[in-house]
Amino acid sequence: MSTEPTRGVILYGPPASGKDTVTRALSDSDPAFSLFSRVKCGPGRSAGYRMGTPELLEELRASGAVVYENSRYDSVYVTDRPGLDEAFAHGVPVMHLGQVDGVRAMLDGYPAQWLTVLLWSSREVTEARSTGRGDADTPARLAAWDATLADLDANPTFRFDLTIRTDEVGPEAAANQIRLALTAPRGDLLLVDFDDTLIDRLTAVTTWVAGYCKQHDLGPTVGQRMLEAMRVRADLDVIDGLCAELGLPDSPSELWSRYEPELSALVTPFPGVIEALTTVREAGHQVVVVTNGGAQIQHAKLQASGIANAVDAICISGETGIRKPALGAFETAAASVGRDLLQGGWMIGDNADLDVAGGRAAGLRTIWISHGRDWPGGAGPDFIARTTVEAFAHVAGGVR
Repeated sequence: MSTEPTRGVILYGPPASGKDTVTRALSDSDPAFSLFSRVKCGPGRSAGYRMGTPELLEELRASGAVVYENSRYDSVYVTDRPGLDEAFAHGVPVMHLGQVDGVRAMLDGYPAQWLTVLLWSSREVTEARSTGRGDADTPARLAAWDATLADLDANPTFRFDLTIRTDEVGPEAAANQIRLALTAPRGDLLLVDFDDTLIDRLTAVTTWVAGYCKQHDLGPTVGQRMLEAMRVRADLDVIDGLCAELGLPDSPSELWSRYEPELSALVTPFPGVIEALTTVREAGHQVVVVTNGGAQIQHAKLQASGIANAVDAICISGETGIRKPALGAFETAAASVGRDLLQGGWMIGDNADLDVAGGRAAGLRTIWISHGRDWPGGAGPDFIARTTVEAFAHVAGGVR
C-alpha cells in the first residue's frame, strides 16, 4: 500500500474565472487530473455534478459523510467523503469552490495534500465571459462575483498557495503553474533586494563619507557631492570619477581599498529583519537575496550584517553577470533554490524600477519598501510596506 500523500487541487474563484477551462487544461496535460463532481440537489445545470435527491442529502448528513455543503442558485452542493475517497483512488481530483469557508472545511476536514489556487478575473471579464457563453443568469453570476470579493475581504488572513489572474494568463499556462506548484516545496519563493531593503546602506555610506571628510578636513560641499554620487551605487568607476572631480587626497585604488572593508563594518540590518527572515523561513518560504553590485563588497556586507546566514541563497550581479531588472536576474535567483518563476513568488525591494517593475515583468507579486516615501507613479506594486519587516508580515499573513 502506497504511503505517498494524496494530492488534490482546490480552485477557488468567482463565476467565469476559468475553473472549468483550467480543469480541462489540467486533464488534457495529464489524465490523472479530473474534476471532482460534487453532489447537487436542485435545478439547473447538471454537467459536472452528481445529481442527488433530498433523500440522498439527508442520508449523507445523517451518516456524517458531508465534508462541506453550501447553497447557491436555488441548489444545495455537497462535498461528500465517499466521493472524495473514490476520486483520490483514481488520481488527482480538482475541486471547484466559491467560499473560503469551504476551502477551510476541506483543509480541516479531509486529510490530503491540497493545493489551494485563487483564480481571479475582473467583474467586466466575468460579465463578458458569461454573456459570451450564453448564460441565462448573468445577473446572478455577477452577484456571485460580488459575493466572492466580499468573501475574500471578510477573510483577509486566509492564504492561497497560488494566485492566477485568468484575465492575464491562458488556461494552458495556468495549468502548467498548478502542476509545478503541486510538486514544489511548500511556501513561497521570496526574492529580496539587499541594499536599503535588508540593510541600512544609506546610513552606513553617510557615516563613512562624514568620517572620511573629517579625517582629511574636507568641507561640507565635498561631502555633499561624495554622498550624492555614492548614495545609490558606489564602485571603482564612481570612486575614480570623484577623485578626478574633487581632487581627493587618495588615489582611486587607495580610496576603494579602504572604502570596501570600512563600509562593510558600518552596515547593519534594519531593526527586526533577521528575526523576520527566521520567521518566514520557518514557515516554509525560501528567501533569496538578489542584488546588483560587485561580488566582493556585497559578500563582505552580507557577512558583516549577518544576512548571509539568514537566507537560503544569494545572487549578486557581479557574479551572475545579470543585473536587475533583467529577467535573467530573477530566473537565476529562482533557479538557485530549485524553483521556476512559473511557480510564482514575490519580489521585495525599495527600488521602483529595479525591484517592482522588474519583478512584475518576471511574473512575480511585488512589495515596495517605501521608507515613508510616496509611490513615484506608474504601474504599482501589489503592496506598499513602510518597512521590510512589514513586508514579510504581509507575506506571512496571507494575501490574494
